[in-house]
Amino acid sequence: MNDKINTQTKKLAFTGVFIALVFALTIVVRVPSPTGGYINIGDAAVLTAGIILGPVYGAIAAGLGSAISDIVAGAAIYAPGTLIIKALMALVVGLFYKKCKSNGRLIVLLILSELIMVAGYFLYDALVLYLTGGENVFLASLEEIVGNSLQGAIGVIGAIMLRRLFEDILTKMNEEKTS
Repeated sequence: MNDKINTQTKKLAFTGVFIALVFALTIVVRVPSPTGGYINIGDAAVLTAGIILGPVYGAIAAGLGSAISDIVAGAAIYAPGTLIIKALMALVVGLFYKKCKSNGRLIVLLILSELIMVAGYFLYDALVLYLTGGENVFLASLEEIVGNSLQGAIGVIGAIMLRRLFEDILTKMNEEKTS
């Protein structure tokens, strides 16, 4: 029973760490986009949250950290969409990560997750622009694809690096526990 409580406590603590990490990486480097959003490097932490925390806690950390970033950055209109899109990205990675027996499969999984982001923001941008009376909704939403794709590529590379870092940390923690 005590091990179960200890494991649950660690999951919650790491979820808090990842909410903060997603927030920090999202808010620190922001490049404004034409539709009012911004390009950032937070996807590295979003994807890593799914890898390290699994589907449920990873989705919670990714969605909350990213949505809070939108609110703080003055792009609160994007927070609902971001919450869902980023949570879905981490959920997918968390569900399928253990099936990735090679780095090639992991990269494919991360790219597929980033495609969720690109498609999700294309649809969300179109909806926001339509509801706010924007012109050329389809064209304006298309403009975001390039920036979001670049953000996705950076996210994949960053996630591969962060994964190694966090797996090393967790391995050391587990070794200390058994010593």
